[in-house]
Amino acid sequence: MKAFHSSIETKKNSFFHSWFFLVILVVLLGLFVRSTYASFHKKNTAEKEEIEFRNHMDNLHDKKQRLEGKIDTLQTDRGLEEEFRKRFNVIKEGETMIRIVQ
Repeated sequence: MKAFHSSIETKKNSFFHSWFFLVILVVLLGLFVRSTYASFHKKNTAEKEEIEFRNHMDNLHDKKQRLEGKIDTLQTDRGLEEEFRKRFNVIKEGETMIRIVQ
């Protein structure tokens, strides 16, 4: 009985020490490494996209504040007059326009 038992253990031990088992372990290790790398790459990409998104949101917030300030200015008579003068090169009645040509 003892001889039969030791031959089974030898077969079990020989499987765990075989090239086939080593190849299986290397393939599994490769799959784990690949999965870990893919997760790391996705994390880095997501962080970069988050930074770009935050920068874009900050730019939009600044633009919104500038536009709100301009709206507030245009709601006053003086602000409206300045905008008309700047865009359309107009003057009020009784004013004289002088152009300097160089």
